[in-house]
Amino acid sequence: MNAWLKRHQEFFGWMPLLLVVAVLAWAMLGAVSGRDDLIRWLIELPVKSLYAAGASGVAYLVWHRWSYRMSDDELRAYWAGLLAGMPGPAIVYLTNAAFYLTVFVASLIYFAR
Repeated sequence: MNAWLKRHQEFFGWMPLLLVVAVLAWAMLGAVSGRDDLIRWLIELPVKSLYAAGASGVAYLVWHRWSYRMSDDELRAYWAGLLAGMPGPAIVYLTNAAFYLTVFVASLIYFAR
């Protein structure tokens, strides 16, 4: 049971925590102001920052959970090929970066609504 919880701690530990932080931030700061001026923007700035942090955390957790975990030898070969300019590792690197940015933008759009 302990190994299972460690393996899935992103979903059972961090995701509920991020949800609570987002809801508390909205309830404490985002729902306070109904004005369209600088005061409202300043009140909502911490909320938007927490939304961005939540989106970044969700993107990292999704990327960490679903990405391939390389062994040390594979990592050395990957970085050596990437630094040498080989097309294979560059494609893997760009695909990984595109996946992370896509999840980040999707989470940011979701949290910003």
